[in-house]
Amino acid sequence: MISFFPIQSETRLVPLEKETLDGKLEKHIKTIKRNGFQEEPKAHIFNGIWNEEGFTISLKLKISNNFIPIINGSYIVTEGEILIKLTYEMFPATKKLLLLWTVLTILITLFFVVLHQAWLYGAISFGFCLVNYILSIENFKLQVGKSKRMLDKMLS
Repeated sequence: MISFFPIQSETRLVPLEKETLDGKLEKHIKTIKRNGFQEEPKAHIFNGIWNEEGFTISLKLKISNNFIPIINGSYIVTEGEILIKLTYEMFPATKKLLLLWTVLTILITLFFVVLHQAWLYGAISFGFCLVNYILSIENFKLQVGKSKRMLDKMLS
């Protein structure tokens, strides 16, 4: 099924014990509470939460970036290995913003084309719609790549 919002999934088999994975998660993820952050660990890479079934994290940033993905992970522990299923998706606010600008530019396109028969302005508006959507998707893919590299660093 085709989704309007980008989503990527992958499954990894990591040669770690459960205790080792828990230690890595505790060391590299700053836990977020509803009323703010906990005290800051020394070398965290991600912000988020984790429990016995999985985790929901995002990359720690120095500069804001709307297209950084939320990483939802669930894992199954076997002897000597852990099977991790990861899903990368946009933050809800980013999804709403992308939807807003897509709908707005399509409505502007329809306004020019249907009401005023201004085909050039309609084409320009629709062009902005496509460029905005394509740049958003490509920027998300770049940020997923960064997040994957940092996740590799955390799990190694």
